[in-house]
Amino acid sequence: MNKKRETTPPTTSDGSGTPGRRFGAWASLPGTVKAAVWWWGAMTVIVLGFSIAAFGNFGLVPGGGDRVGLLMIGILLAALTLMIGWGTGRLWLGHLAGRALLTTFGLIGGLPLLLRGPRLMLPALGLLIGVVLLWLPASQRYFKPQAKAARLARKRMKP
Repeated sequence: MNKKRETTPPTTSDGSGTPGRRFGAWASLPGTVKAAVWWWGAMTVIVLGFSIAAFGNFGLVPGGGDRVGLLMIGILLAALTLMIGWGTGRLWLGHLAGRALLTTFGLIGGLPLLLRGPRLMLPALGLLIGVVLLWLPASQRYFKPQAKAARLARKRMKP
């Protein structure tokens, strides 16, 4: 009477068997991807904090050019928070798109900050450490089947 249920591993909707394409992929993620999810989640909270600070300073500064600049930087940081948060969510689900988005943000934001001098070294290192976590060998092995499937899909679309 106490028979064990046989469960099948989560697969994609196309039946390719690629893990991590369903909700709840956390258990199948390697440690490096889990660390990257936590790292990018922390970066999202930090950028959100800077966005809230910019909006708060906008309310405190009397009229003038500085006020408009604070509003614009607050809007920019809020949009950046949403995009990094979305990429982190996709990464948490095990999607390759999350890794691509966060790598793009990390490199485009981190490299110029790194070359600007010692004052911006800390945010630059934060972004670049997140990128390194996404490209460690365990992470590459995890995303390899998804990358191959995407490459084959692109080849099939060419005439």
